[in-house]
Amino acid sequence: MADVELVDPLGRSLVLHERTWSGHIVKGHPEVALHRDLVESAITDPFEIRFSRADPDCRVYFGPGPRPTVKMMVVADVAVGIVKTAHVARTVSGGDVEWSRPT
Repeated sequence: MADVELVDPLGRSLVLHERTWSGHIVKGHPEVALHRDLVESAITDPFEIRFSRADPDCRVYFGPGPRPTVKMMVVADVAVGIVKTAHVARTVSGGDVEWSRPT
């Protein structure tokens, strides 16, 4: 697949590079290999965005996972505009909430 530009609910453009997808995400987290659509939608239609505790330029995005018991977690550097990694998570974690889907 090609690089794809994604826009989050706050209007930030983030690129998911093919080399990041295949060379890092799928290689390190093979459980997401068949779920690129969920990774992309965690950016474009998340239920929550949190500040990263590890890097002030990064945000942690959460969307539905491939199973009801897990969520898709995507980390992106919003200063540079790139997706860094993605994997499934059992719980929502990270720093303070930056944005939450209105209920």
